[in-house]
Amino acid sequence: MKRFLTGTQFVLFLAFTCLSAFLLTAMYYGNAASSGKSLLEYRKQYYKDQVQKLGYALQTHIKSESLSEADRQLLHDFSAVYTFGFRYYASDGSTVLFDSTDKDPQAAERYVFDVPIIAEGKLLGQLEAYFDSDRRDAAYYPGFEMESSRRSAVLYALLLLLSLFFSFVLAKRLSKPVIANSKVADLIASGIRGTDIPVTGTSEMKRFASTINALVAEFNRQEDWRQQMMQDLAHELRTPLTSLHSRIEAILDGIHPATEENLYKIYAEIDRLCRLVDDLQKLSEAEGARFQLNIERIDMTQLIRDVYEGFLYVSKGKDIRLTFGQPHVPCYAEVDPDRIIQIVSNLLSNAIKYTPAGGSVEIGLYPAESDIVIYCQDNGIGISKRELSLIFNRFYRVDKSRTRRDSRGGIGVGLSIAKALAEAHGGTIGVESVPGKGSKFYFSIHAGGY
Repeated sequence: MKRFLTGTQFVLFLAFTCLSAFLLTAMYYGNAASSGKSLLEYRKQYYKDQVQKLGYALQTHIKSESLSEADRQLLHDFSAVYTFGFRYYASDGSTVLFDSTDKDPQAAERYVFDVPIIAEGKLLGQLEAYFDSDRRDAAYYPGFEMESSRRSAVLYALLLLLSLFFSFVLAKRLSKPVIANSKVADLIASGIRGTDIPVTGTSEMKRFASTINALVAEFNRQEDWRQQMMQDLAHELRTPLTSLHSRIEAILDGIHPATEENLYKIYAEIDRLCRLVDDLQKLSEAEGARFQLNIERIDMTQLIRDVYEGFLYVSKGKDIRLTFGQPHVPCYAEVDPDRIIQIVSNLLSNAIKYTPAGGSVEIGLYPAESDIVIYCQDNGIGISKRELSLIFNRFYRVDKSRTRRDSRGGIGVGLSIAKALAEAHGGTIGVESVPGKGSKFYFSIHAGGY
């Protein structure tokens, strides 16, 4: 059987077969017990009718208490006609006048029927008949063939064969999604992750397949991110390292003198490397922030105002007008204040960086149903529609050429950090922008908790 069925199919087939065999056997014996009881009552009624017929025949022919020779011959003839044994007693009920029970051996369970023989209102004698309920003989009991269990046994065998067939079909059908999922899982394990597990079968199997597909998709996203991160890291590290290598080599070879200007350029590249490592550390901390938030009930208005006041000097230095959009109602939330300051500082720093001199930036907040929305709006260079969906990706920068020319440019993880911290608080972050007109970054957190 295992040649035609897989492991799962064989287990299902065996389970269905055992269950159906158990149910059919229980039904068979239950039906046999029920029908046996009914048939026993029917036999007893049949025997009783036979005794009544014999008693009626004796009452018709026997006319006195003492049996004549003709009466004895009559009883002998009746004993040859009827298959059961009987005794004929005198009117006292103890004297045996005729006995034919010798042709009916003693049975384990016998039924006895008594019929009084009465003629003209006078008791002449008593007929006592004996029947063996366990005797299987058509001559003894004509209804035996009708009661034969052969039909039931044949029907039981047919039903059992039918159950085997349906068990085989069900095992094949129910295990089909499992086998298909197993094959796809083998492909995934071997590195081929482009095929989804088919969402078929029972509701549990569908949920299982959907969960595995989601895990594979997340794994692919993480793998893509890892590869992209390695490429970006290699590129970001290559630029300052190459510059450092060439400058130091030129100084050692005597091509460039070890002047203060050349040493400062080397220092600037080293500083860029330090900031790169620092940004990576911040990103790692942000993505693990949900496990280590120090929650406090904070007045969000005062918190955002403090960040606003801290950037006033920076904005004045770039000739940018920085304003604060204060809400008209109190705004409290249970947050980690240091992490919220980090988010707002990232958004405000980017807005000031990409807003030209003479522009304006507004930072503020307002309540929205059960949330508090913090926003940062500028009238700077804006972001194209194509880049809006990528802006929160790790290492993505809108103006790559600018950040490469400016040694103070970051590596594109500031918004990734902000997104990770907002999600750690159970909130969301988004952006609206029109190229050439400015951008509006915002994030929301639950008022009073998360």
